[in-house]
Amino acid sequence: MGVRLSFASLLVADPDASVEFYRDVFDLDEVTDLASPHFRGLWVEGTVLGFSGPHAYELLALPVPPDGETGVDTFLTFEAEDRAAVDALTERAVAHGGTVLAGPAETYYGAWQSVVRDPDGHVLRVNFLPL
Repeated sequence: MGVRLSFASLLVADPDASVEFYRDVFDLDEVTDLASPHFRGLWVEGTVLGFSGPHAYELLALPVPPDGETGVDTFLTFEAEDRAAVDALTERAVAHGGTVLAGPAETYYGAWQSVVRDPDGHVLRVNFLPL
């Protein structure tokens, strides 16, 4: 039995703003068939990167976090084609409201990488790992 990752979703304050950030930084296409007042999604190589609004806490039977808290227990990694692309995507993330937490710099395992916080507080990495 085979499986594939169909969705990776983030709980966000404003799905519209989140979709704009990730779409504009990474030049992704929207999954328009799934758009609703509570959800927006983007295609990433056959997987939906979803953004669920505050209503999702109730739908998923999750406790609502205190105001202003997002918690960092998950991060996304976007693989770039080379070091220059990491640099350019990092600059685009900042131009669209992201904050650089680290890099771009070489990691101990040979990746060229930056770490960025998106406008909702989620952490993402922009990475080039030549294998």
